[in-house]
Amino acid sequence: MKDNDFINAIRESIKRVGSEVKLGKTSGLKQPDINRIKNCKVPINNITIGTLRKLFPDMQIDFFGTGGRRGCRAQITQMLNSLTEQERNEIMLAIAVAYPHVVKKKFN
Repeated sequence: MKDNDFINAIRESIKRVGSEVKLGKTSGLKQPDINRIKNCKVPINNITIGTLRKLFPDMQIDFFGTGGRRGCRAQITQMLNSLTEQERNEIMLAIAVAYPHVVKKKFN
């Protein structure tokens, strides 16, 4: 992760909750600290893992670069779980029609 990626993630978090104050309330950090991080007043290397966990409670660190597929699978599973049963069935039907050889191989 590059420093800019981290700053963009902080800004996206602020945008999602609505304000630095709201992010402070949900994360347990003070708004001025969030503002200092967002505006690059704090070197990214000096931010503790505890602070990262507060800002990004769903964050996952892949120490050895082996979990990319697990992360993607988890995202897809989360997305599918948010759909209705009918929507999931429609997606599965579309996959079966588009990739019959894959479906046949998987279920034989």
